[in-house]
Amino acid sequence: MPLIKINDREYEVKPGAQLLQTALDNGIEVPHYCYHPGLSIAGNCRMCCVEIEGMPGLQISCNVKIGELPEERKIDGKYDMVINTESEEVKDSRSRVLELLLLNHPIDCPVCDQAGECLLQDYSFEHGSAHSRFTEEKRVNPKKQLGPEVWIYPNRCILCSRCVRFCEEIVGDPQLMVRNRGYSSIIDVRDNQPLDNKLSGNTADICPVGSLVSNDFLHKTRVWNLEEEDTICMDCSVGCNLIVGVSKDKIQRIKPRLNKEVNDYWMCDDGRIGYHAADELERLQSPLIKEGDGFRPVSWTEVFDFIADKTVANGKLPPGKIGIIGSAYGTNEENYLLKKIADGLALPEGNRSLYPGEMEGDPIIFKSGFRISPDKTPNRQGALDMLGLKNSGLADSLDSKIVYLLQGGVHDLMTESVSEILKKSEFLIVQSAYLSDEAKLADVVLPGTFHYEKNGTMTNDRNRVQRVRGVVQTPIGVKEDWEVIAEFGEALGIKNFSYESVDDITDEIAVSVNEYEGITVEKVGSLGSDLNREKESVQEIAP
Repeated sequence: MPLIKINDREYEVKPGAQLLQTALDNGIEVPHYCYHPGLSIAGNCRMCCVEIEGMPGLQISCNVKIGELPEERKIDGKYDMVINTESEEVKDSRSRVLELLLLNHPIDCPVCDQAGECLLQDYSFEHGSAHSRFTEEKRVNPKKQLGPEVWIYPNRCILCSRCVRFCEEIVGDPQLMVRNRGYSSIIDVRDNQPLDNKLSGNTADICPVGSLVSNDFLHKTRVWNLEEEDTICMDCSVGCNLIVGVSKDKIQRIKPRLNKEVNDYWMCDDGRIGYHAADELERLQSPLIKEGDGFRPVSWTEVFDFIADKTVANGKLPPGKIGIIGSAYGTNEENYLLKKIADGLALPEGNRSLYPGEMEGDPIIFKSGFRISPDKTPNRQGALDMLGLKNSGLADSLDSKIVYLLQGGVHDLMTESVSEILKKSEFLIVQSAYLSDEAKLADVVLPGTFHYEKNGTMTNDRNRVQRVRGVVQTPIGVKEDWEVIAEFGEALGIKNFSYESVDDITDEIAVSVNEYEGITVEKVGSLGSDLNREKESVQEIAP
């Protein structure tokens, strides 16, 4: 393996490794703008120049690959490459490049969404000059909305071309281009067509200077006010890894998190703005019991006493007359507890179902291989696994007198056939975050949680188990869904529902569900863990 020296320190690297990325991976700062590890090399910003012994002048480190030299050509008898990233010549080059990039850049940091995360700010402070020699009038171009999700502030642009390369290489649709030449060059849409592909928001993520900004996050808050949490997207069954920015217990911004096994560096716009689906819905904040044509709010103690009175007659449950309906929007832990209730009551398989989730057209696969699933539920595979079912959908055989439905999600998905099945029950319990169409049919409604309030794990459509973290608090009076299901089990007289946290359930699944053997909280970690079965999974959707 090649042995190199960077700033008098030795590193052993793989042949063909990229010099810039090698330096970054080892904690060595090399300023750069146009380079992005998910895109091709452009080499046009010239910020990453370094000295390499034996090469003339400075070299752009993003376009240098490290190879192994023959023994007779090694530097000092052992090095394949010797690099200096902090010489006076390198520092002078960085300062001059920054001066050029800042010629027309406006001093609008106080109103720029990128402030606090801006590489131009950081590098100017560390490597730039305190004064500009540019005395002419700055070039001024008006801001423009490129598409539904992205605005451009052309005066901030340094023409790094990340956004152009992203559309060409990742999306496979060159919707952006560099228009005009020289001093008049600007980033613009091609043929006056809007930037409206499903991945357009990523262009704002990768813009290093705040020229492209997210319409959803525009002027919402300053980035230093955000508390960021890692979780996964729940708007389709791919399960993209996310960083969610929260301020004042409200989601302000969602960005993709690197996971090479799932979504690489990207996410789709549906997932980015999907959290707004809950904005218009009125949350339930206490259990409800039906009275006449309406509902009466009650306490948690009262509602479970009421459920026990209605379901347990003379200390016994009606044999085989309880139906459990899980949710593809619920976590593995929530559906596992429902299966545990079914097992505790010795319910036949026909008394367990999975509520049908939303399906939408065909999969969308982009040039880079990034995909958007037509299955708009985040955990169909996991729910099927936990409930021990082969397919989702309510069977006509589900004619139990007592039915418990974990709805999950924020969409009303009830069809006429599903309505008829639910109406057959004599006592319907629905767990939902809001008064959905299903909840309106119920005798008892238990308040539930939305996607970004959940904790636990979910299994994507390629059998990867991933961690879900609640990034916002549940409303006062609302419990996490797994806690509610556990209390329901206890109300029915079933034991072994005492868990201190959802992680206890995850670890129990790792020893109780065959396919999930060994898939503990620790093994899942922050990037997930694959199940011990075929990568591709076939999931049938019952009519």
